[in-house]
Amino acid sequence: MPSLQLLQLTEHGRNLLASRRKALLFASGIVVAGGAAAYVQSRFSSKKPDLYGHCNGVPDNSENSDEVVKKENNVKGTKQKKGGLKSLQVLAAILLSEMGQIGARDLLALVGIVVLRTALSNRLAKVQGFLFRAAFLQRVPSFFRLISENFLLCFLLSTIHSTSKYITGTLSLRFRKILTKLIHAHYFENMSYYKISHVDGRIRNPEQRIASDVPRFCSELSELILDDLTAVSDGLLYSWRLCSYASPKYIFWILAYVLGAGAAIRNFSPAFGKLMSKEQQLEGEYRQLHSRLRTHAESIAFYGGECREESHIQKKFKTLVGHMGLVLHDHWWFGMIQDFLLKYLGATVAVVLIIEPFFAGHLRADTSTLGRAEMLSNLRYHNSVVVSLFQSLGTLSISSRRLNRLSGYADRIHELVLISRELSVDDKKSSLQRAGSRNYLSEANYVEFSGVKVVTPTGNVLVKDLSLRVESGSNLLITGPNGSGKSSLFRVLGGLWPLVAGHIVKPGVGSDLNKEIFYVPQRPYTAVGTLRDQLIYPLTADQGVEPLTNSGMVELLKNVDLEYLLDRYPPEKEVNWGDELSLGEQQRLGMARLFYHKPKFAILDECTSAVTTDMEERFCAKVRAMGTSCITISHRPALVAFHDVVLSLDGEGGWKVHYKREDSSVQSGGGIDLTELSETDRQTDAIAVQRAFTAAKKDSAFSNPKTQSYVSEVIAASPSVNHDVKLPVVTQLQRVRRVLPLRVAAMVKVLVPTVFDKQGAQLLAVAFLVVSRTWVSDRIASLNGRSMKYVLEQDKLGFIQLIGISVLQSAASSFIAPSLRHLTARLALGWRIRLTQHLLNNYLRNNAFYQVFQMSSKNIDADQRITHDLEKLTTDLSGLVTGMVKPSVDILWFTWRMKLLTGRRGVGILYAYMLLGLGFLRTVTPDFGDLSSREQQLDGTFRFMHERLRTHAESIAFFGGGAREKAMVESRFKELLDHSLLLLKKKWLYGILDEFVTKQLPHNVTWGLSLLYALEHGGDRALVSTQSELAHALRFLASVVSQSFFAFGDILELHKKFLELSGSINRIFELEELLDAAQSGDLSSDNLSQSQQTGLSAEDVISFAEVDIITPSQKLLARQLTCDVVPGKSLLVTGPNGSGKSSVFRVLRGLWPIVSGRLYRPSHRCGIFYVPQRPYTCLGTLRDQIIYPLSREEAELRELKLYRKGKKPADAMNILDARLKIILENVRLNYILEREEAGWDANLNWEDILSLGEQQRLGMARLFFHKPKFGILDECTNATSVDVEEQLYRVAKDLDITVITSSQATACPNTIPLFGVATC
Repeated sequence: MPSLQLLQLTEHGRNLLASRRKALLFASGIVVAGGAAAYVQSRFSSKKPDLYGHCNGVPDNSENSDEVVKKENNVKGTKQKKGGLKSLQVLAAILLSEMGQIGARDLLALVGIVVLRTALSNRLAKVQGFLFRAAFLQRVPSFFRLISENFLLCFLLSTIHSTSKYITGTLSLRFRKILTKLIHAHYFENMSYYKISHVDGRIRNPEQRIASDVPRFCSELSELILDDLTAVSDGLLYSWRLCSYASPKYIFWILAYVLGAGAAIRNFSPAFGKLMSKEQQLEGEYRQLHSRLRTHAESIAFYGGECREESHIQKKFKTLVGHMGLVLHDHWWFGMIQDFLLKYLGATVAVVLIIEPFFAGHLRADTSTLGRAEMLSNLRYHNSVVVSLFQSLGTLSISSRRLNRLSGYADRIHELVLISRELSVDDKKSSLQRAGSRNYLSEANYVEFSGVKVVTPTGNVLVKDLSLRVESGSNLLITGPNGSGKSSLFRVLGGLWPLVAGHIVKPGVGSDLNKEIFYVPQRPYTAVGTLRDQLIYPLTADQGVEPLTNSGMVELLKNVDLEYLLDRYPPEKEVNWGDELSLGEQQRLGMARLFYHKPKFAILDECTSAVTTDMEERFCAKVRAMGTSCITISHRPALVAFHDVVLSLDGEGGWKVHYKREDSSVQSGGGIDLTELSETDRQTDAIAVQRAFTAAKKDSAFSNPKTQSYVSEVIAASPSVNHDVKLPVVTQLQRVRRVLPLRVAAMVKVLVPTVFDKQGAQLLAVAFLVVSRTWVSDRIASLNGRSMKYVLEQDKLGFIQLIGISVLQSAASSFIAPSLRHLTARLALGWRIRLTQHLLNNYLRNNAFYQVFQMSSKNIDADQRITHDLEKLTTDLSGLVTGMVKPSVDILWFTWRMKLLTGRRGVGILYAYMLLGLGFLRTVTPDFGDLSSREQQLDGTFRFMHERLRTHAESIAFFGGGAREKAMVESRFKELLDHSLLLLKKKWLYGILDEFVTKQLPHNVTWGLSLLYALEHGGDRALVSTQSELAHALRFLASVVSQSFFAFGDILELHKKFLELSGSINRIFELEELLDAAQSGDLSSDNLSQSQQTGLSAEDVISFAEVDIITPSQKLLARQLTCDVVPGKSLLVTGPNGSGKSSVFRVLRGLWPIVSGRLYRPSHRCGIFYVPQRPYTCLGTLRDQIIYPLSREEAELRELKLYRKGKKPADAMNILDARLKIILENVRLNYILEREEAGWDANLNWEDILSLGEQQRLGMARLFFHKPKFGILDECTNATSVDVEEQLYRVAKDLDITVITSSQATACPNTIPLFGVATC
């Protein structure tokens, strides 16, 4: 007899069924039509050009420059207001409109899959009701026919479940592709990537939003779509089914309860969107500190600044952890309210609605055995209908909370899209087409500035009313003190900074630099790629107007003496050239790049500061021979000979022009007379620079013969080297590789060293909560069985008592489940803290971070592993541990209960199934560990490309390399998407078998055991008591066996989860092994430690005794270097680029190992201070820049101890500041202190605020503050003017600092009191 037969026997039932179906079909049609209309409207609205118009800050009307600047500053100072779900709506409309036919097909396929799943689930619920009736009536043939259908339905549902997850994953990838491409489209346009980070200031760490927020938003959005589609499908179907055989009042009761509970929950809900947005912001800032450490690893290692960097990282990590703890607490208490109202109390209400019609309704059973069996079948199906309906409506009711969380990501992503689009708007709209406005650009075959005003993004005026014209064929030299606006003038010319006032004429169309004007920066930018890619940058191989042949490459490289690179690197090998080449080699590569492009105008921004004078002379001659007009920034007076016009800036808005052809022709501007010596200090600096250049005109010889002959004598006197001797081998950082079990053991030792600590107590609490939940689940299973018994016996009083107990159990469950989730998240957070501290303890000690990046044979993305990978590992691990505890307790508990019901045979079947299933799944499981590890590596590479873009944004913007960088970033992004899709496919195929074996197939075993129990059950089947006991036992047995199989299913899934987890474990502990190797001193030669124990005094001398300087890649730079440096006798280290000058300092600092010979050096901290080639401005105040790497407290204590003994500690800050002010005056930077309102406490992004020369002078200020015996100066003054350089060396001499200088400038021997010259 089919289900619901009692209802369909009557004509009234048939009419009622037909009318209700029509009504529901009509309602469903309205819902579908409304959804289609919303989709069409979203596609239409998303295509409107003014979608972002409300936030577009580009004015269409003509305004004067002051009003424009004021308006822009107001916009930048105001944060975008969050409009609830407005950002989410805009992004959803974009995704719908851009997903294309394939995306629409996937979305429709997902709808079809969801509807099919609902239909199959409905049929499965019916079949299981029939199976219960067959087992109750002991009808074996009917049971086997139904179990066959149940088996088929289970397999189909497994396939559909895995397919739905696969389609959801592909939708997530498609959403990510759409949003990433949308962001990239504006981000790489018109140098927005530069303006966002260095000019605009509204967004910090945009790479965090692109590489982290976008994938999380897309993943959660696709999951929300799947869950809500499933809920809608289930809600419609089961509402229709419920109305077809029961009164519509049940639906109204369900709706009333769910809506009421949902309203109550919304009143209690915290602002999870804002909390999530804040968390992502803090995550981005924390990761940026690690990326910054990676970028400036060598400079930080030279300074010994790991302690200061650690304090910044630890402070930011503590802030992040504190916020995450607040979020977890809010999730915990809100989860208790939500679970109680929607899940557990809702289940009790569902039980009432399930049972009520069987007590008083038309589904009440008759007195026959067949009637009771039919009622039990209907009860089983009715239970599935009501529970599924409750779950679907509950899912929809909490969607608002999930949307609120999504809105946090959406606000951040949408803000980035808006600002990128705003900044990427073509300047034709804002400058070229501004009729009647003074500030605009126009096109011509010359460069002209007319009344141009140069203002920094912070509002400092650098140049006023500049008027100057550079004809094609003419060459302009720009001079002036550091920070006077020389490079800033090019930023305005190139469109990096806005043109506030004036008129600029230049070749080419648009506001940016182009092929007519080529830029060669002082800080060379080398793209990741082949050697050919470096020469044709920013073009690609297919964009080159003149294809670069192999012979052409050889010719270009010969011009700059770099032809040896062709032998060192294969032509098609992709290399990170910034790590491979010295600064001088990179500058020469920039010269070769200029020779390839042959522009009309070349902007040379101190681009020869790290090369020899001979190379500089050849370069200038080659550029002039090409017919390229040069606009050069330089502090070398000898370059005057190659230029027709000299523009001098004074740093306070004034300027002056000197024409070489007419000595009497002098033009000045800015309202300042540079001939007066009573002006400010900065103008005095400008006068000194001007005099140096004037003196250089009298002697235009490019090199000093006296100096050259002196260096030649040194080279001739160098000892002979026997090249037949075998070179010693430089041992790279070698880790002791451990197998995965040992790595897991090491991880456990770090995370849970003892059960009596905090994490051990949390694990015990998790175990207690799991046992409590298992006991509650057992009681719920017993209640389910007793409810059937009371229905058969029509015992209303017993059922009411049962409801009271159920309410109490609901309250207990609503505390246990959220607390278990909270403890799991707390475990993850605590483990993240422990593992982070464990890694940082070694990572930021003894320059281990530098060794990992530079001395490892493998490219190690330590910043990605310590941040993103470690977070993922601890989150997955806490879920895995909880997933191990729960099934373990459930198996022990429910197998014991199962043994009481079925004996040893049932338990044997259970364990046999588990072993067979585990063996089968292990056989078919792909290598998820390697696949997940590869995905994390690709994700880290994609993030690193964006971080690298941000670091080199200015050079890339000057080159016009946005399109080239976009192509490289998107190629990495495509590689990541392809691998993620491959991983999804493997998970899909494996997921079908995994779902079937662990979730669906156990239902069939459960029904088999139920049949065996029913066949063996004794007693008179005609008695109501016997039937009640059997119904109770079958229902309880089904619950117990299901819980046991679910636990075994969780155990079987642990293998897959552990494989996925193993990828993260291997990446994290591979880094730990490298850090252990770095700390163990495997790279340090015993010679260094032995030398410090010899009888010779190493405190007052630096001595190299037959030391070989060899790179980690086994390239010999210096053979048997022997040199002594004593106090008072300075040393100049010179030689061609790549000859090993900086490498000598790396060995001296201990960054590279000593493979042969002996090295003596002062061991105490103040014995040697290093000022590296690449300036490093730390995070913090102006005071912190000078005292780095000391903290303020350490610096104050040092001042009291050394200079002001007997002073009170309260006066320490004033004493320190007074000395720092003297130091600033010595390096001629006291104007910075006067310029900043906050004075010493000004906390700015100094890397963007200060020019390169100012940063170099800050490095010298650090040297003067620490006042060591020896100062190592590695090309650290090449961006300063001649007079400033002389002043710096004079102060060093007055402070009795013996300097060891690496320099290409052969004039240095005339300005430094030398003991000798070492030529590499």
